[in-house]
Amino acid sequence: MSKEENDIINEISEIREQLKKLKNEKSVIVGNIKELKRRRSELIDKLRKLKDKLQKIRKELDELKTRRSILIEERRNLIRRVKDVKNMLLQEREVIERVKAELGRNVSIPKLRNRIEQLEWRIITESLPLEVENRLVKEIMKLESILERAVESIKAREKYQELRAELKSLRVRINDVSKEIDELNNKINSLRESIGYVKNELSHIREMIGEVQGKIQESVNKLINITERINNLSTRYRELQENLRNIRLSKQKELEKAILEKKRKKALEKLSKGERLTLEDLKVLYGGNE
Repeated sequence: MSKEENDIINEISEIREQLKKLKNEKSVIVGNIKELKRRRSELIDKLRKLKDKLQKIRKELDELKTRRSILIEERRNLIRRVKDVKNMLLQEREVIERVKAELGRNVSIPKLRNRIEQLEWRIITESLPLEVENRLVKEIMKLESILERAVESIKAREKYQELRAELKSLRVRINDVSKEIDELNNKINSLRESIGYVKNELSHIREMIGEVQGKIQESVNKLINITERINNLSTRYRELQENLRNIRLSKQKELEKAILEKKRKKALEKLSKGERLTLEDLKVLYGGNE
């Protein structure tokens, strides 16, 4: 074996080892890329779920804020109504106190009506002197005025009680609305905290996706580099094999040529000596390089 053949065989052996090593590295990198892509897919799915969660929380937050606004407006209206009711209570109280001051406490409406009816009946049924009749008419007018104010006082008292009941109901409703608003505020604050938490999670997931994507790109670059090296070595490997075949073929032809030349010389010697030539001798002498 020539030095050239030996060098080629050694280089082929080295390239074969390098290709084996590089293909193993390539297999590892391809596995890493698959794992990284699986991890990226998981993170993207988690990101999508967090986005859906954030959207739902924001929708719920908007609904709670709308409900709170409605309740706040209702409470404003209730407070305004309380103020109006208090003013009306004061007015009815003034009427009650005024009538009480004018008539005293022991005014009986049935007695007033009965007295008015009696006086009217006297005027109708009795033949009274004009002076007496005029006096009775004046008394009736006075009693009717008292009766009117007494009725006004009763109506004022009834209205006063109605207003007090309404005021109590308004205060209860204001208290209920205020409690509901406080509960909504707590829920809104809790949802805002949840939004902040989810946003942080989203930011963290995006960073992780970016890191994984960077590793994928880095691995892809390594894969491209190794693939290029494998292709170059494979090309060199084929070139060396071709060179080795050519060298061995050339040696084979030279050997065959030397054997043929030896046979030719032997045939020529036989011819010069006048010896009988065999068919093979004739082919060697006249068959050329076939």
